[in-house]
Amino acid sequence: MSRVDFYILCDGNSVDRFACVIATKAWSDGNRVHIHTQSEEHATQFDDLLWIYDDISFVPHEIFDVDINHETPVTIGYGKHSPQVSQVMINLGSDIPDFASHFIRIVEIVGGNESNKQSARQRYRQYKKADYEIHDHKIENLTKND
Repeated sequence: MSRVDFYILCDGNSVDRFACVIATKAWSDGNRVHIHTQSEEHATQFDDLLWIYDDISFVPHEIFDVDINHETPVTIGYGKHSPQVSQVMINLGSDIPDFASHFIRIVEIVGGNESNKQSARQRYRQYKKADYEIHDHKIENLTKND
Protein backbone atom coordinates (compact mmCIF):
# COMPACT_ATOMS: atom_id res chain seq x y z
CA MET A 1 0.00 0.00 0.00
CA SER A 2 1.17 3.51 -0.76
CA ARG A 3 2.32 5.94 1.90
CA VAL A 4 0.68 9.38 1.95
CA ASP A 5 2.42 12.35 3.55
CA PHE A 6 0.36 15.46 4.24
CA TYR A 7 2.50 18.59 4.64
CA ILE A 8 0.49 21.31 6.37
CA LEU A 9 1.87 24.76 5.59
CA CYS A 10 1.37 27.85 7.73
CA ASP A 11 -0.19 30.95 6.22
CA GLY A 12 2.08 32.74 3.80
CA ASN A 13 4.00 29.67 2.59
CA SER A 14 3.60 28.86 -1.09
CA VAL A 15 2.28 25.39 -1.94
CA ASP A 16 4.05 25.43 -5.32
CA ARG A 17 7.40 26.52 -3.86
CA PHE A 18 7.19 23.81 -1.21
CA ALA A 19 6.36 21.30 -3.97
CA CYS A 20 9.61 22.37 -5.67
CA VAL A 21 11.51 21.65 -2.45
CA ILE A 22 9.90 18.20 -2.10
CA ALA A 23 10.41 17.35 -5.79
CA THR A 24 14.08 18.33 -5.60
CA LYS A 25 14.65 16.29 -2.44
CA ALA A 26 12.82 13.22 -3.79
CA TRP A 27 14.77 13.39 -7.09
CA SER A 28 18.07 13.92 -5.23
CA ASP A 29 17.29 10.78 -3.21
CA GLY A 30 17.09 8.79 -6.48
CA ASN A 31 13.32 8.77 -7.01
CA ARG A 32 11.40 9.45 -10.18
CA VAL A 33 8.77 12.08 -9.41
CA HIS A 34 5.46 13.02 -11.00
CA ILE A 35 3.83 16.33 -10.07
CA HIS A 36 0.09 16.17 -10.69
CA THR A 37 -1.50 19.59 -11.20
CA GLN A 38 -5.09 20.77 -11.55
CA SER A 39 -4.85 21.96 -15.16
CA GLU A 40 -2.64 22.44 -18.20
CA GLU A 41 -2.18 26.09 -17.22
CA HIS A 42 -1.01 25.12 -13.72
CA ALA A 43 1.35 22.49 -15.18
CA THR A 44 2.93 25.15 -17.41
CA GLN A 45 3.25 27.60 -14.49
CA PHE A 46 4.84 24.91 -12.33
CA ASP A 47 7.24 24.00 -15.15
CA ASP A 48 8.34 27.65 -15.28
CA LEU A 49 8.73 27.77 -11.49
CA LEU A 50 11.00 24.70 -11.43
CA TRP A 51 13.36 26.51 -13.83
CA ILE A 52 13.75 29.55 -11.56
CA TYR A 53 12.98 28.58 -7.97
CA ASP A 54 16.64 27.85 -7.12
CA ASP A 55 19.30 29.66 -9.13
CA ILE A 56 22.15 27.35 -8.06
CA SER A 57 20.60 23.98 -8.87
CA PHE A 58 18.84 22.24 -11.74
CA VAL A 59 16.00 19.72 -11.57
CA PRO A 60 15.65 17.81 -14.86
CA HIS A 61 11.95 17.98 -15.66
CA GLU A 62 9.37 18.18 -18.44
CA ILE A 63 5.64 18.37 -19.01
CA PHE A 64 4.31 14.79 -19.21
CA ASP A 65 3.07 13.61 -22.61
CA VAL A 66 1.59 10.10 -22.69
CA ASP A 67 2.78 9.58 -26.29
CA ILE A 68 6.48 10.16 -25.56
CA ASN A 69 8.90 7.76 -23.88
CA HIS A 70 9.99 9.62 -20.76
CA GLU A 71 13.55 9.43 -19.56
CA THR A 72 13.25 12.62 -17.50
CA PRO A 73 13.19 11.88 -13.76
CA VAL A 74 10.66 14.62 -12.89
CA THR A 75 7.45 15.05 -14.86
CA ILE A 76 4.61 17.53 -14.49
CA GLY A 77 1.14 16.59 -15.63
CA TYR A 78 -2.61 16.99 -15.33
CA GLY A 79 -5.62 14.94 -16.30
CA LYS A 80 -5.97 11.16 -16.24
CA HIS A 81 -2.47 9.98 -17.23
CA SER A 82 0.82 9.60 -15.41
CA PRO A 83 4.17 7.96 -16.09
CA GLN A 84 4.33 4.28 -15.19
CA VAL A 85 7.84 4.41 -13.73
CA SER A 86 7.66 7.18 -11.11
CA GLN A 87 7.83 6.31 -7.42
CA VAL A 88 6.66 9.63 -5.91
CA MET A 89 3.59 11.67 -6.82
CA ILE A 90 3.14 15.21 -5.57
CA ASN A 91 -0.57 15.94 -5.83
CA LEU A 92 -1.31 19.61 -6.42
CA GLY A 93 -4.82 18.83 -7.68
CA SER A 94 -7.96 19.22 -5.60
CA ASP A 95 -8.90 15.53 -5.99
CA ILE A 96 -7.03 12.25 -5.74
CA PRO A 97 -6.25 11.08 -9.28
CA ASP A 98 -7.34 7.55 -10.20
CA PHE A 99 -3.71 6.51 -10.77
CA ALA A 100 -2.52 7.52 -7.27
CA SER A 101 -2.22 3.92 -6.08
CA HIS A 102 0.51 3.28 -8.70
CA PHE A 103 2.96 5.34 -6.62
CA ILE A 104 4.95 4.16 -3.60
CA ARG A 105 4.69 7.57 -1.97
CA ILE A 106 2.09 10.32 -2.38
CA VAL A 107 2.71 13.86 -1.20
CA GLU A 108 -0.22 16.14 -0.38
CA ILE A 109 0.59 19.77 0.40
CA VAL A 110 -2.02 21.72 2.34
CA GLY A 111 -1.98 25.51 1.99
CA GLY A 112 -2.92 27.81 4.85
CA ASN A 113 -6.33 28.99 3.67
CA GLU A 114 -9.59 27.33 4.75
CA SER A 115 -10.55 26.22 1.24
CA ASN A 116 -7.28 24.28 0.87
CA LYS A 117 -7.76 22.74 4.31
CA GLN A 118 -11.32 21.60 3.52
CA SER A 119 -10.21 19.99 0.26
CA ALA A 120 -7.31 18.27 2.05
CA ARG A 121 -9.62 16.95 4.76
CA GLN A 122 -11.77 15.32 2.09
CA ARG A 123 -8.73 13.70 0.47
CA TYR A 124 -7.49 12.56 3.89
CA ARG A 125 -10.82 10.79 4.54
CA GLN A 126 -10.64 9.12 1.11
CA TYR A 127 -7.09 7.89 1.70
CA LYS A 128 -8.01 6.64 5.19
CA LYS A 129 -11.06 4.81 3.87
CA ALA A 130 -8.85 3.15 1.22
CA ASP A 131 -6.45 2.05 4.01
CA TYR A 132 -3.38 4.06 2.92
CA GLU A 133 -0.56 4.60 5.42
CA ILE A 134 -0.96 8.30 6.33
CA HIS A 135 1.52 10.67 7.99
CA ASP A 136 1.23 14.39 8.60
CA HIS A 137 3.88 17.05 9.02
CA LYS A 138 3.36 20.65 10.09
CA ILE A 139 5.74 23.04 8.27
CA GLU A 140 6.29 26.29 10.14
CA ASN A 141 8.80 27.95 7.81
CA LEU A 142 9.55 27.13 4.20
CA THR A 143 13.21 26.32 3.61
CA LYS A 144 14.99 24.26 0.98
CA ASN A 145 16.05 21.81 3.69
CA ASP A 146 12.50 20.76 4.69
